[in-house]
Amino acid sequence: MDATHSQIEQQLQQARKEKITIETTIDQTRRKQNEQDWLEEDNHHLEQEKLALLDFLRSGWQGEEASSFHRYLEEKQHEESQTWKKDLQAKRTDLETELQENKAQLQKLEKKQATLQKEWNT
Repeated sequence: MDATHSQIEQQLQQARKEKITIETTIDQTRRKQNEQDWLEEDNHHLEQEKLALLDFLRSGWQGEEASSFHRYLEEKQHEESQTWKKDLQAKRTDLETELQENKAQLQKLEKKQATLQKEWNT
């Protein structure tokens, strides 16, 4: 009985350590998500500034060559914007998946810990 009790105690200690590790990982993932939010906000502000600059340039340019160049710049800006948006969305999806996996691990570990605690108490 004493050996079983000792083994359960070791498993409980290991489960506590794993729980702390997973909780730390979850906190890190949330921090990454916050950084991602800031990046997306910064990207949005940069897009707005680029569009304002293009509008300013459009008002100063005249002639067919200027209009063609302006359309070229608008297309390039749009392409870059789409690339950034796709990249940011992919990162957001990866972080959300990572967070969900960590939460699932945490739940599994908490169930294991509860089971061990019941065994410990009997």
